[in-house]
Order: sequence, then structure tokens, then C-alpha cells
Amino acid sequence: MNAWPALTTASAAWRTSALPWLRRWCLTGMLAVLSAAAWAQAAPLPAVVVWDFENQTPGSSAAAERSDFLKRSLSESLTATLLQVAGLPVVERQHLKDLLAEQKLSAGALADADTRLRLGKIIGAQRMVFGGYFVLGEAVQVHVRLVDTATSRVLFSDEAAMPLADVMTQVVPMNRRLATALAGAGAGAAATGQPSEHAAEIWQAYDRALALADAGDFDAAVLALQGLLKRDKNFLPAERQLVALLERMARR
Repeated sequence: MNAWPALTTASAAWRTSALPWLRRWCLTGMLAVLSAAAWAQAAPLPAVVVWDFENQTPGSSAAAERSDFLKRSLSESLTATLLQVAGLPVVERQHLKDLLAEQKLSAGALADADTRLRLGKIIGAQRMVFGGYFVLGEAVQVHVRLVDTATSRVLFSDEAAMPLADVMTQVVPMNRRLATALAGAGAGAAATGQPSEHAAEIWQAYDRALALADAGDFDAAVLALQGLLKRDKNFLPAERQLVALLERMARR
């Protein structure tokens, strides 16, 4: 007996009954993929706080003192980059200072990484950036690491060596790489307008103004920032800190 016609009939019947189910399965799979992609695009980016960098130059050498302005300047340079990433919440410097006051902590307490992680959780930052540098002769080695606040796990780290005289310009690619690690491939390309081409003297003057603010001398800090903006009206970090300080003074 030839079984082929029967098999052919059975195969045709199976295709007829299975095709609608296959179409539904394929459609469901496509919708699931599209939904996942849409969710990924819509998912909010994690809030981040950038702490001042640590000057890890050994000893109390002249190089250590000469590069001390980088502690705040490197942090502010990175913050300026991250603020250009759309949808990325960045905890501002003055907000951190308010939190320190509320917790009755001195700036010296921030030397402890565990304390900074605890403050990050209080302030609602899911990511924290720790950085440091050390000077050898006329060169400086800068390193950063991105940490998950909840788990203390290092999510990204980077380092680069560059001439000390050009550090504020040459650190920019590292800033963009970290922005990409935080917010995706488009973030580094988007963060291209930060004021990175300013002379070291401008950053040093900015650091002196921030030191006044950190010491609680807000009036002097405001005057210093205003004077700096007269010298360079396009220095956006000074403008941002001036606005933040004036707002903070208004709340006192």
C-alpha cells in the first residue's frame, strides 16, 4: 500500500493548523523584542555623583602642591562633561555640601570611601565616580573608577598619563569614555562642548574660588567667580557654581 498520499494529506493538514500558531508565535516574539528595546530606551539613567579627586603624589613635594588644584578641577571637568548627557542626573557640588552639613560631617570625612558610599545612598545616587592622580616630574597619571553604590562593585575604570601642563585638555577623552560607560555609546559623542580648552590659570583661579566656597566664605567665593567670569565669560563651570552659590545663600 502506498502511504505517500496519506502522508501528504496529513502534512498539508498539519501546515493548515500550525501556520496560524506559528504566525502568532513569530508576532509575539517580534513584539517582545520591540518592547524590550523601547523599555531600554525609556529606562531612566542612574544618578551619579563625582567626588573630588585625590592627590596621591608621594610626599609633600613641590609637584604635589603645584598640582593640588587638580583635586577639584578634574572633578569639575568630568562633571561638566556628564551634565551634557541628556537624561543623566548629576548631583551638583553644592548639593553635596548641603548634605555634609545636614549629616554634620566635615570635608575630611570624605577621605573614607565607605562614608562617601553611604552619602551616595542617602542622596539617591546609584553611581559614584572616584578619581585620583599622581605627578612624576612633568607628567601626571590620572585614574577614575565608576562604582555601583548599592553593591560597591566597580563597573568601569580607566587611566591615562599626560603632560601636567596640558592635563585639563588631555583628560577630556577619558571623561567622554566614562560618560559612554554611564549612559551608552551616544553619550561620549554628545558631550563635546565642555570648556576644556581653557588655560591652566583659569582652572587654578576656579579652584581658589571653590576652596573659598568649601570653607564657607560664600561672599568671597561669589566675588572670585564673578571676577573669573569677567576674565573668561565662556567658562561655564564658574557660571554654574555662581548660580548654585547664590541659590544656596538665598536659602540661608
